[in-house]
Amino acid sequence: MFLRTASELFIPIVVAVLASYALEPIVRRLHAIGIPRVIGAGLLLAALVAGAAALLYGIRGDISDAAAALPRAMRRLGEWMGAGTAAREAERTVRSAETIQLAAGWVAAAAGQMTIMVFLTYFLLIAGRHFKHRFVELAGPRLERQQITVNVLDDISEQIQRFLLVQVFTASVVAVATWFALRWVGLEQAAVWSILAGVFNSIPYFGPVIVSGGLFGVAFLQFGQPLIALKISMLALAITSVEGWVLLPLLLGRAERMHVVVVFIGVLVWTWIWGPWGTVLAVPMMAAIKSISDHVEPLRPVSRLLAE
Repeated sequence: MFLRTASELFIPIVVAVLASYALEPIVRRLHAIGIPRVIGAGLLLAALVAGAAALLYGIRGDISDAAAALPRAMRRLGEWMGAGTAAREAERTVRSAETIQLAAGWVAAAAGQMTIMVFLTYFLLIAGRHFKHRFVELAGPRLERQQITVNVLDDISEQIQRFLLVQVFTASVVAVATWFALRWVGLEQAAVWSILAGVFNSIPYFGPVIVSGGLFGVAFLQFGQPLIALKISMLALAITSVEGWVLLPLLLGRAERMHVVVVFIGVLVWTWIWGPWGTVLAVPMMAAIKSISDHVEPLRPVSRLLAE
């Protein structure tokens, strides 16, 4: 309950910590070639923020069209399923001033949180090994004990970094493959839906289903034939399925894999605690918990519980 109440405090911290783990190898290599961490971390984050802004600006028209198409797709699907009155009422609710104002509030809050996350990630990156040295000091004055602590912290960092980088890579592969597939079938706003497919790919089970459902609606609105819409929806689902069954197991070591039941329950629990943010962060947080449990003796039962 405490985590749920203090979500506005903990979510930016968790995202920043995970982002710093994923970006640390790049900052470390920049530092190795003579670029100070203060400058290297700043340049890296500036490049990422500028790239994301440029991408959003480039597809701003598609985003607007996709946002306008979804209510119409809901109405048309409702009419096709024999629930036209309810569908039209839902469309009016989505287009109402109250809903638009609520969405604007969410966007403003998200922008504020993203700003905090970027700055906190920067501070964690320039801190480097500062906190690691403090943890080593807490282990006590004995050299042997300090060396064990260093090895454990290095293993945990490497495992978390590997997991996060694999997640980013597979999400990018899914986004690119989905974009090619949607362009091939001639679907409008292919860029928006491919980005959503990549982002939602990090959400086990639910993410691909949400994207496939949205694609069915917009494809039905565009082509007017449920069979074509179903084929497009299944095409996107097939891409994420191949990634999950073939690519991800090849890239992840056995140590990073988790049991499907535990992952499913974990997504439900973190979604209940932190809403949409919890849905996105559930798997990375569970991977971090498993990495720590693998190396801390009292937590080994937790590791065995999470293991594949």
